[in-house]
Amino acid sequence: MKKLLAGLAIILGVSAQVHAAGVNLVSNGSFENPDIQSGSWTILYDGDLTNWEAGEDGVEVRDNKAGTAYDGDQFVELDTTHNSSITQTLATTAGSSYELSFAYSGRISQSADTNAISIFWNGVMVDTVTAIGGAQHDWVVYTFLVDALGNDILTFAANGLDDSFGGSLDAVSVSAVPVPAAAFLFAPALLGFMGLRRKTAKVA
Repeated sequence: MKKLLAGLAIILGVSAQVHAAGVNLVSNGSFENPDIQSGSWTILYDGDLTNWEAGEDGVEVRDNKAGTAYDGDQFVELDTTHNSSITQTLATTAGSSYELSFAYSGRISQSADTNAISIFWNGVMVDTVTAIGGAQHDWVVYTFLVDALGNDILTFAANGLDDSFGGSLDAVSVSAVPVPAAAFLFAPALLGFMGLRRKTAKVA
C-alpha cells in the first residue's frame, strides 16, 4: 500500500506540473497597457509602457496604425527616432526550461534591412528575425526553448537600419515547458506493475 500511495503521489505531482505549465510569465506581453487611442501611435519612454523597461529612445506603441495587432488592439515597433529596445525581468525557476514565443511582422512596405529585431535572453542573442513588409501585416509566430537561471532578463532590440522604421512585435510569452504526455501514458503501467507485484507477493 505504501508503494501504491507513493506511485500515486508521483503521478499527482506530474499532473500538478502539467497544469502549472502554460502560464505566461510576461506581463503586458501584448502591449495593451497603457491603452492609446485607436488609429493612433505614440512613443513611450522608460516607465511608461507597463511592466517593460524601454531603451533610451523609447518604444512606439501602435493601435491600428501602420498595421493591425496580432493579439488585442496594440503592438510595438522598436525603431523610434533611433533603434531602441524593451526589456522585462521574469520570475523563473533556475534549471527549468521555458518556451519563449512572440508574433513578428515586417513593417508595411519596408525592406528586410530595416525590419530586423533581435531577441536576447540574459544578454545572449537568441536569434534575429526580419522580413520584407507587404501591403499589410503578415504576422509569424516564432518559438524558442530557453533555459532559466532564475530572474531571467528578456530583451527585444531593433537591429535593422537606424531610420525610424522597424519590424512589429506582439503577443510575447514565456511559459514553463510542460511535462511530456508520455508521463501520463506511463502512469497506468506503473500502477499495473505495482498491483502485479502485490498479487505475486500474496501467492508466494
